[in-house]
Amino acid sequence: ALVLANRGLCCIDEMDKMSKEDRSAMHEALEQQSVSISKANIQASLRCETTVLAAANPKFGRFDPYDTVASQINLEPTLINRFDLIFPIKDVPDSARDERMATFILDMHKLDSSEPDIETEMLRKYFAYARQNCFPKLTDEAINELKEYYIQMRASASGDGIKAVPISARQLEGLVRLSEAGARLRLSSTVDRSDARQAIELLDYCLRQIAFDEKTGKIDIDRIATDTPASSRNKLHIVKEALAELENAHGKVVPIEDIIAAAAEKGLSEAEVEEVLNKLKRSGDVFEPRRGFISRI
Repeated sequence: ALVLANRGLCCIDEMDKMSKEDRSAMHEALEQQSVSISKANIQASLRCETTVLAAANPKFGRFDPYDTVASQINLEPTLINRFDLIFPIKDVPDSARDERMATFILDMHKLDSSEPDIETEMLRKYFAYARQNCFPKLTDEAINELKEYYIQMRASASGDGIKAVPISARQLEGLVRLSEAGARLRLSSTVDRSDARQAIELLDYCLRQIAFDEKTGKIDIDRIATDTPASSRNKLHIVKEALAELENAHGKVVPIEDIIAAAAEKGLSEAEVEEVLNKLKRSGDVFEPRRGFISRI
């Protein structure tokens, strides 16, 4: 489907239900804009410069804003991170919004349903013309706008220990693509400052919806790119550091109470330390030789 939609749009529903082989092929398609085929002694690489619009369901039916995207969707974090924009669709009861939606759905079933403001065929021709004839270039004003936003977001990363990275170079490339798309929609040959600002607003809204860490009050791109945000990695680092220091004093086996006391000096509560230790046990980094003591493997 991605190859057939080359230089077009491919819409995928239930993306989280795809097989492992299809996910691997999609990862290559989104990264290298090509799909490799090795079948019946035939090896080929097919181009698929395709825009992908995909939908997936959370594992437990509802989106949890306090958990990472990668842990809620049955997809690899590296594949999720390939999308320029990710929007969570939340089913929150709202009387005004529910009334508009009910009216829209019921009006679709009326016999004398009204025609759309713009015909579908006209929209299809418009988008086809824009894709085939408009190739906008970035202006200096647009470049400065994007550069200023990127540097400002990167500079906002602060704090002790492992810092949360609010934006990466991949998001900057996404901003360029969004800016060019905005200019192409206007059938313009140049990407103006307004196009750059519109792209920044879209990306900023998206990041605040899915990459905002409630614990630190900052945007953390690791909530999209990995299943472990920077705040959790920072706790992991503090506990591991305390365990290594206490090994020098107590030997290989360290009392859990001493680990809790050492981590408390760096701002971690007892519950947070126990949560980290349980995670380390599940990953096989530490084990409990006897009750109340921890040892590294």
